[in-house]
Amino acid sequence: MTNVEFYPSILEEQANIAEYTKIPLLRLPALGVAFEPLAAAFQYAVSGGKAVSGLYQVVVPSGGHLATLKSGVGNIGSVLNANNQIAGQATLNPLVCNPTMLFMAVALANIDKKLDAIQEIQQELLDFLAQKERSELKGDLNYLADILNNYKYNWNNDKYKNNNHIKVLDIKQGAERKIDFYREQIKSKISKKTFFHSDQDVKKQLEKIRVEFKDYQLALYLYSFSSFLEVMLLENFESAYLDCITKKMEDYSFQYRELYSQCYDQIEKNSKTSIQSHLLTGLSVANRLAGEAIAKVPVISKTQIDETLIQTGDKLWAFGSKRIEQTLKLLIEKQSSCIIPFVENIKEVNRLYNQPIELVFDKENLYIGAACSK
Repeated sequence: MTNVEFYPSILEEQANIAEYTKIPLLRLPALGVAFEPLAAAFQYAVSGGKAVSGLYQVVVPSGGHLATLKSGVGNIGSVLNANNQIAGQATLNPLVCNPTMLFMAVALANIDKKLDAIQEIQQELLDFLAQKERSELKGDLNYLADILNNYKYNWNNDKYKNNNHIKVLDIKQGAERKIDFYREQIKSKISKKTFFHSDQDVKKQLEKIRVEFKDYQLALYLYSFSSFLEVMLLENFESAYLDCITKKMEDYSFQYRELYSQCYDQIEKNSKTSIQSHLLTGLSVANRLAGEAIAKVPVISKTQIDETLIQTGDKLWAFGSKRIEQTLKLLIEKQSSCIIPFVENIKEVNRLYNQPIELVFDKENLYIGAACSK
C-alpha cells in the first residue's frame, strides 16, 4: 500500500462496491488528530480541486497579516500591511496525506471495528481476575488496553512506540510461559482416573479444570493481544513475519481446542459412569422392562400400570441425560480461545500493506476492496 497510484474513478462504475469495506470520512479524525488531513484531502479531490470546507495550510506574504472579521472572531483571506491596507491575498493549500498515514488510518479503522469484541472478552477476563484477586495480571490487561486505545494518537511517536514495545515483549513472554504451564496442569488433572467415582467427584474435577481453562484462556488472550501490539509498535509489516506471527497464534488456538475436546469427552464419560448414573440407568431400564413385560400379560395389560412404568423409565433416562448436560454446561463456555479478533487484525494489516487494494472515495465515505486485475 506504500506504493500508491491515484486514478480518477466514478463510484457508480464500481459494480462490486457493495463488497468493499466502508469507512465514513467523519470517522478518520476520531482515529486521532494526525488523520484529520485525510478527510480534507479526499474531500478536496472529490470537489474537483475546488476549495471546499476543510483543513488548509495558509501562507501569508512576508510583512503582512490576515484581515479579521468585524465580529473579531476568525479571519478572511485578505492580507493587510502594517497600515491595515489590503496588500494581497493569502494562499490556501489543502493539507495532503502520505501513503503511510493512509495505511495507518485504514488499519486503525479496521481495528476499531473489532474493539467491541476485544473489550467484551477483556471485561469477562477482568471480572474473573477480580474474583481471583490477581492484581498483576489485571494490570497487564489494562496496560495492553491503554496502549491500543492511545496508539492512534501516537502511531508516529517513536519514543512512545519504543518504550511500550519493551513492556509488551515482557507481557508476551510471561503469557507464553503460562500457556505451557496451564496446558500441563489440565492434562495432569484430566488423566487421573478412578474405578469408582460419584457425581460429586466429577463436579470437583470439572470445577478445577474449568478454573484452569479460564487461566489458560487468559494466558492465550494476553499472548495474542501482546503479539498484535508488538506488530503495530515494531512496525514490521513484512508478509513472512506477519504470517509467522499468525501461524503461531493459530497453533496455540488449535492446541487449546484440542485439549478442550479431550477434557469435554473425558468429563462426559466420567459423568456417564458415575455411581449415580449407573443407578439411574439401572432404574430406568428396570422400569421400562417391567412395563413392557406387564403389557404382554393379557389380564393386566389393559391397566395403566405398564404405561406408568414405561413413562417412569423414560423420565429417569431423560433426567440422567439432563443431569449430564447441566454438568458439561459449565465447561462449554470455555471452548473459545479468545484469539480470533487479534488474528483477524494482523491478517488485515498484512492484506493492506502487502497486497494490491483499491481505495474508492466519495464526499462521505472511503471504500476499501481487493484490487481487480486489469
